[in-house]
Amino acid sequence: MKQWNWKHIILFLLAIPVVNYFAGNLGKSAAQHVNEREAASAPQPSANQNIRVVVSSQDSEGVTQQNFDLNFLKNLEAYTVERVKIKTKEYLASQGYPNAEVHFTSEATYVESGPMKLAVIRLRASEGSNQVLIVGIVGNELKRIACVRNSTETIPISYGICAEKVKEVFGVKIGG
Repeated sequence: MKQWNWKHIILFLLAIPVVNYFAGNLGKSAAQHVNEREAASAPQPSANQNIRVVVSSQDSEGVTQQNFDLNFLKNLEAYTVERVKIKTKEYLASQGYPNAEVHFTSEATYVESGPMKLAVIRLRASEGSNQVLIVGIVGNELKRIACVRNSTETIPISYGICAEKVKEVFGVKIGG
């Protein structure tokens, strides 16, 4: 099993802003659903079908696509899920729900398009929010795209707004 080196540690530390954004949106969505459940007499509003997209980048600190192996993907997924859980719990507590529990499921995989290998992590909250994080290396930069939707409907990455952003940021089309 491959050992963590300083490049991996720095990569994870620098990924914190995107993970914080991820967690904040999941927490906000969870708080909205808790409020809706408590207001049983009020009709439940329909889910927001809009997808929000955030792009960030940083120096890759020497990490290349060759570092994108199964171990790296599993570690990135575990780190992302743990940070999202912590940030969601903090957000819910700040909204007056210190004991609220939100459960997450995650899936992580690599997709390849031409010479580009991208890590794709999907997160779903038990309260109806889901997100997808797409991570790749362009030159000497680590680029991240976070697509967020406050509904249970899957966020597509082969078409739509996320696919357009993948084409813009990474110069490739997924699945086509």
